[in-house]
This record gives sequence, C-alpha cells and structure tokens, in this order.
Amino acid sequence: MPSVEMFFLLLFIGAATGSAASVIKIAPALIAIPALYFFLPVFDLSFQVLMLPAIATCITAFIPAHLYAWITSMKKGRVDSQQLINFAPGIAMGGVIGAQLLSLSSLLIFKVAFSLIALISVVNIVFQPQLDKVRTMQIGKAGYRPIGLAIGSLSLLSGNCGQVLGHFLCTVKKIGKGKEQRQGTTDGFVVFASIAAMIGFIYPAQTFDNMGLSAFAGAVHLPSMVVLSCSHMFFYWLCRNRGNELDKSVLSISFVVFVVFSVVRLWIS
Repeated sequence: MPSVEMFFLLLFIGAATGSAASVIKIAPALIAIPALYFFLPVFDLSFQVLMLPAIATCITAFIPAHLYAWITSMKKGRVDSQQLINFAPGIAMGGVIGAQLLSLSSLLIFKVAFSLIALISVVNIVFQPQLDKVRTMQIGKAGYRPIGLAIGSLSLLSGNCGQVLGHFLCTVKKIGKGKEQRQGTTDGFVVFASIAAMIGFIYPAQTFDNMGLSAFAGAVHLPSMVVLSCSHMFFYWLCRNRGNELDKSVLSISFVVFVVFSVVRLWIS
C-alpha cells in the first residue's frame, strides 16, 4: 500500500490533472509523469527504476475519465465515427506495441520521446489558430493503419495516452465539423490507446521486478492506480463545463510553462 505521504502526493496529482484536463483538454500524463519524476526521490525512490510502473499506473488510472469524456461526446453526437473507425484499430495496436516497447526501453529513450510529445503539445496550444488555417491533409486508406500505429506506439513510449498526437491529427486532417467534434474524436482515440496500453502493461514484454512489493497487476500498482484514478475522476467531474475564456487562457499558459520547464528539468538532472 502507498505510504500516507505517497497517498497525498497521488491525491494532489489527481486533483491537478483532473481539473486541468477537464478545463483545457490536455493530456493528464504530461502533468503526472513529470510530477512523479520530481517527487519520487523525496521518498527515496528512483524514477529510472520505477519508470515502467509509474507510467503504467498513471495511464491506467486515467482511463475512467477518458471513457466518461468519450461516452459524453458520443451521446451528444460530437464524434466523427467514420474517422474513429479508420484510425482506432491502428492506434489500439500501437498502444499495445508501445507499452511493450516501453518495458524494454531506457530512460534516455523515454526522455527523447517525452520531449517530442511535449513540444507537439505546446505547438497544439500556442499555434492552434495557425494550425486551423493549414490546408486539410489528405490521407488515403493505405495510410490509416501506419499512422494509427505511429500515434499509438510513439505516444506510449513517451508516457502519453495518444491525446497530443490524436489532437494534432484531428487538427491537420480537419476531422469533424468543429472543435467539439474534433475533441470528441480525439477522446475516442485516447480510449482505444489507453485500454490497449493497459493490456500491454499487464503483460509487459520484460518482467517488472517489483522489489518485493505487492498488489501489482503486471507493471500496474493497483492501490496507487485506485487513489490516482478516484482523485483524477472526481476533479475532472467537478470542473467539467467550468471556467471562462480568461481562466482557460491562464491555465493554458501555466500548462505550457510547466511542460517547458519539465522538459528542461528532465535533461539537466
């Protein structure tokens, strides 16, 4: 079981990720993973040693909120079902492959992948008006599976659930008839990637040495996952449909600054 201090850390991480993801629709892992990287040494734990279970636990914990967001969008007709059908199979396969590759990869590979996804996330936020004006990217049927595989595998290698690359794809391909439908379709991509990744984490390619700890399902630490999931879901639900444009702008700027400094901190540590 997590210690009292770890319990509160997971509680606070869930609060931060849930509220931010609900208001500005960002990938919660971009907050949770750096936070664990910064604070695990306080508990005499090494992120390098615990990289796989830390990422696996976070991604699995966020599934209920992603599923809730997608179902809500489906009920309101805010999902481009055809594009979801086109890309979701590749993304799901990429999620499994990415989870397997992550169990074999080093901290250096994770840093490179995370930095790339973080950069794309910043571009998605800062240059959104310019991206909306880009000509629609034409993708033939032959490209659906490879692009989906790339999105799923690269996202999981970076400790992400597909939110960043999925949103980028929806933007440049002009998926959906508006911002809300693009977001709903992105939520669908994330659900498929996350559930597939969970399967990959439960049966990792390389056995995770749990160092005598209990309550693991593969690389997922179940007690930590439950605490983080409940906190994240509660604050996601609490903050839904909240915040005016000023609040969203301030939160977006804060998120960009946090991500940039997190990447810098990853490389200078």
